[in-house]
Amino acid sequence: MLYVVASWVILQVADVLFDAMELPPTWTRLILAILILGFPLALIFSWVYEMTPEGIKREKDIDRGQSITPQTGRKISILTVVLLVVAIAIVAIDRLIPESAMPVATKAVETSQSPPAPDPAQLAAEKFAPPPDRSVAVLPFANRSAREEDAYFVDGIHDDILTQLARIGSLTVISRTSVEKFRDSSQSIREIGDILGVKTVLEGGVQRAGDRVRINVQLIDVVTDAHLWAETYDRELTTSNIFAIQSEISQSIAESLKATLSPEEKAQIETAQTGNMAALEAYFLGRQAMARRTSASLAEAERQFKKAIELDPGYALAYVALADTYALQTGYSGLPQSEYESLAGPLVEKALAINDRLGEAYISLAGFSDPDEAAKEAHYRKGISLAPGYVSGYHWYGTFLGRTGRPEEALVQLEEAARLDPLSAIVRVSMGGVNERLGRFEQARDDYLAALRIDPDFAVAHSELALLAATTSHVDEAIIQIRKALALDPGNPSYRNRLAAFWEVLGAIPQADRALASIKPVEPSGWLSAWTSAFFAANRGDLSAAGAYAQIAVESVPDDEITLLILGLRDLDAGHPEIAVARYEDTFPALADNQNPLVDVTNYGHAIHFAYLLQATGEIDRANLLLERALAVTETLPTQGSDGYGLRKVAIYAMQGQKERALAALRQAANQGGALLMFVFHREFASLQEEPEYQAIIAEIDARRAAQRKRVLEMEANGELAPLPD
Repeated sequence: MLYVVASWVILQVADVLFDAMELPPTWTRLILAILILGFPLALIFSWVYEMTPEGIKREKDIDRGQSITPQTGRKISILTVVLLVVAIAIVAIDRLIPESAMPVATKAVETSQSPPAPDPAQLAAEKFAPPPDRSVAVLPFANRSAREEDAYFVDGIHDDILTQLARIGSLTVISRTSVEKFRDSSQSIREIGDILGVKTVLEGGVQRAGDRVRINVQLIDVVTDAHLWAETYDRELTTSNIFAIQSEISQSIAESLKATLSPEEKAQIETAQTGNMAALEAYFLGRQAMARRTSASLAEAERQFKKAIELDPGYALAYVALADTYALQTGYSGLPQSEYESLAGPLVEKALAINDRLGEAYISLAGFSDPDEAAKEAHYRKGISLAPGYVSGYHWYGTFLGRTGRPEEALVQLEEAARLDPLSAIVRVSMGGVNERLGRFEQARDDYLAALRIDPDFAVAHSELALLAATTSHVDEAIIQIRKALALDPGNPSYRNRLAAFWEVLGAIPQADRALASIKPVEPSGWLSAWTSAFFAANRGDLSAAGAYAQIAVESVPDDEITLLILGLRDLDAGHPEIAVARYEDTFPALADNQNPLVDVTNYGHAIHFAYLLQATGEIDRANLLLERALAVTETLPTQGSDGYGLRKVAIYAMQGQKERALAALRQAANQGGALLMFVFHREFASLQEEPEYQAIIAEIDARRAAQRKRVLEMEANGELAPLPD
């Protein structure tokens, strides 16, 4: 008894010490193995030997009349009781004392190694809706296998159960991103449930040993802490058994919560996605890599999904996941949109040929399908109806609505995504983008900062803070933030592009050129380096060189506003305005209608530039009609932000000959900070350039630009900016 109690105390102390020393879990298992092996030896020793006043002797050599076994027994009993008290105290301290009460020295060691962990309660303080009755959070499963490398398999089982549950429309299921924050958490079930906004929590563990797998799970009521349902599955390790277990768990949860399960939903969760164990494991690894959202992790995800498809050509979800990886690479790795569509299209078509009721596939299809917005929206809605708990469905549908001039509707979808995934950094960033479009800059900034509280190493949030700062003409702050993003994800060429553009805006030519030179080595297509080169050349007055670079860039992204404008100005100066006009008409058929051009938030900037070219060709009536409709669009938008009209309104008034209104609009933009982004090749302002008020405003802008350049160059010289990657 003394040995068992002493062993328990040793294990508890070892657990605390090894944790503080950041030793791997194998050390704890080694101590446990030694103590287990020592137990038979302790039994033998206590049976054969006895403690006497003269020391330890063999029992057979002791005179029974002189034995002190009763005294020794009492001492052992007292020692056992003392150790039991110590063991209980350790457990109580571990369970009852909050982390904030840790000794300062211990916390200092932890924070010196890494940033303090975010407080999930603070991050989820904003509730988008009260917890639904049929809501569940599935906590990360414990890996109870002997091998640490089985952790990815355990996470894959967890991820797939979440996918299955997300297909049940009457359930609210919290996404993996949010529940991951509670891996190995010491918080109570009630605390976790309150933070995540659910009524029930599922927890469990997976043990994989040879060709067997054991999965035990229990569903717990958040308020009462009562076990609503529990089960242990001990089966042979095959893909069919894995999917069967996941299906049984999903249906049991639905039954426990009295959720209605339609025949189609039941069929979906009972359908095994693959019969190949190696393909399943590759898919698990790919999903985990894709969730990290860096250029390097997306390359790894691509490799794993390709491997899964090679191992099982009938694995529909692997095709969808690979297509989504290509979609993300357009933003994180510089993959051109045209190349993404050519790669992703056949993949989604293949997935739907295998399973035409796969909601995830329709969500992916909406990203590159028919350019008609109504068709895209139909795909999003169908995907959500088939996979109502799929967070990416609401997230991507929301960003689509934001891009197409429906920001308030976008927020509704993004808030649903946030309800299902309250600790998702990327969803918070997307909400910030929509709020920025609405001119709610403080709210947008709060959203981006919330994403960084969720994940301090989330490069995307730093990048969006940089764009917000540049939009409001704090370009020095933009450089600070984009350097942080680049340090966290050096393989993302768009961050290098933005850094180069910000330096150029401030007139820091050597720094801009160095940033430009760093783009091409990490860019697969050459589009960003060509775009940046065109921008630099135009800004420096070399329109001929700018046009050559723009011609390269426009082949990858035909509707980019800057490169199309540069090409139009080049053709105009070369005496070929008809070529410039024809290019706009081919690219934007909606603007080409002479009688009723369609101008909206997605193309009004192009309409202004097109009107400038039409004026140059003498088509004044067409130009004026486009300007009138573009002006009407500006009345629905904030003056600043990614969709703000700012300087565009100045251009419209200047081209209409309304100098006083144009100068007043320019003064407003300057006072709000937005005019700092005015570049020398904005020739729409030509009619204003001789006006004293115009020259005074430009002088103020130049002074502000110089002050910001001085500040950020001093910071760079002093080593205060995040270091540049190689």
